[in-house]
Amino acid sequence: MNTSDAPKKKSFLLDELRKQAEGKAPSTQSPLPSESQIRASIDELLWQIHGWLEEVARHLDKLCPPVAHEFRFINLLTFRGLTLESPFVSYRRTRFEEQDLLEQVEFFYRLRGPSDQIIRVQASTADETETRMRVAGLSFETSPQTNEWRKVHAVQFNVRPEIKTDIRFEPDYIKHQIGVRLANVDRLESMYMVFSPAQLGEEALEDLVRLILGEKSTFLKRAPWQMHWRPTRPTLQKKSFRYYG
Repeated sequence: MNTSDAPKKKSFLLDELRKQAEGKAPSTQSPLPSESQIRASIDELLWQIHGWLEEVARHLDKLCPPVAHEFRFINLLTFRGLTLESPFVSYRRTRFEEQDLLEQVEFFYRLRGPSDQIIRVQASTADETETRMRVAGLSFETSPQTNEWRKVHAVQFNVRPEIKTDIRFEPDYIKHQIGVRLANVDRLESMYMVFSPAQLGEEALEDLVRLILGEKSTFLKRAPWQMHWRPTRPTLQKKSFRYYG
């Protein structure tokens, strides 16, 4: 036997052991966050949004600033010269597995105009007009208009110069998204925008306030629009409570 073969076999064995050992070495990369950690980070972001909006609401309540938007209700009336009043923020909590999490954060305010508006519609379209006004959240009173035979031929709507507005942040803890519902913010309409949590930093919230005041519409370009969106709900039974602050 040629003894010169021995060190070669030993060297080959060491190389194989070295490769196997290096392949099983613990990874230096940070472990991926667990689902509970992701949910906790989304919940923390929502608390930050809540606190930020609370401060905004306090300032706006003192200022009662004018809002540059014009709101058109079909082709019947237009709201102009509105001011922002009575802003406040609320939140609702829920139980998800072993975690207490925010289920939603809402920002409410009212837009008020200078005076009531009066419109008249034919009796045949009065029911449809009333339904659409209620969907839009408008406040009004109606009075029928009769002819000489006491038959209703038209309906008069006395519309109060007030628009109720609601902005709602709803997290989807399963898909890791946050839906933002805008109701009567820049138009008499409700719509959703769906964000990743990373997209809802302070710059986005500043754009939201500028949208509220009618200064810029940049916020509307920050995420896709969806007419109907609902967060994925866990199948576990839960209790929820609403708090105002």
